[in-house]
Parts: sequence; C-alpha cells; structure tokens
Amino acid sequence: MQTFSNMRRNSINYSVVNPTYILFIIALIYGVLSPIFYFSTPLIGLSFYYLSEYFEDDERQLEIFLIFIYIAFMEINRGLFLFSFLLFFLIFYKIMIKTIKESIVCKWCLPLLYITIGYIGYYLFNLFLSNLFNYEAIQIGWGHLVFILTDIILAFILL
Repeated sequence: MQTFSNMRRNSINYSVVNPTYILFIIALIYGVLSPIFYFSTPLIGLSFYYLSEYFEDDERQLEIFLIFIYIAFMEINRGLFLFSFLLFFLIFYKIMIKTIKESIVCKWCLPLLYITIGYIGYYLFNLFLSNLFNYEAIQIGWGHLVFILTDIILAFILL
C-alpha cells in the first residue's frame, strides 16, 4: 500500500477549468444564434477593441487566438470573406494603432474610437474585397449602428 501512497491527489493541488474556454464556447453558441435575431451584435467591434489593446501581451495569446477563431466563425456564419478581419486588423495595427495609442490619452474615448473604427473599417475593407473579386457588396444599414452602440455599451460594462 505504501507504493501507491504517492499517487493520492493532494486536496490543495487541484486544477480549475480555464474560464477562457467556457467563454469561447458561450461565444460560439452566441455566434450560431446571432443571425437568427436581427439586432444581436456579432461582437466584431468588441473583438477589435480587445485585440487592439492586448495584441502584444504575451499572457493573452490564447485569448487572442480564440478571438480570431471566433471571428472566422462569424465570417463564415454571416457570409463575409474568410480571414478578412484578420487581414484588416493586421494592416490597421501596423499602420494606425501605435499612433492612436500615443495621441489619445482619454481612457473612455479609446473603446468608442476602436469599436467605431472596427465596424466601419471592416465594412469598408469587405466592400473593397467585394469590388476586387467582383462579388455583390454587402449593404450597411441601421442594424450596423445598433451593433456599434451595443458593442460600445458592452465594452464599458465588461472591460
């Protein structure tokens, strides 16, 4: 019996399920249900804001990877160009993010700016890709304004 005594589990040493995985599964379920309800936001602006703030943080690389998977899932689900968000974000990050972070010091203005730029820039980038590949252009409507406002409210509540 003494040989198996080291195999017992210590009551202090327990592993907790990472909440990142649980939130990712909830986000995927939300992503499936969001096209059914017209005003449910695809969380593109909120993802753009989170990525803009924490893209270079080494501790959050898993979360960033899961956000890119979620956005790719949303692009497939909503009929957008696959990986266009990734391409738009990387181009925008290299060109503009550092200058925006250095020039704007208002903590409350950054979510407003990033979420608005995220939705409008992503729409314009998809419009550019649809013209480039001769596809039908996606239409922007009042629903996108609701998406922007909802994501801004969620950013102030959650982040």
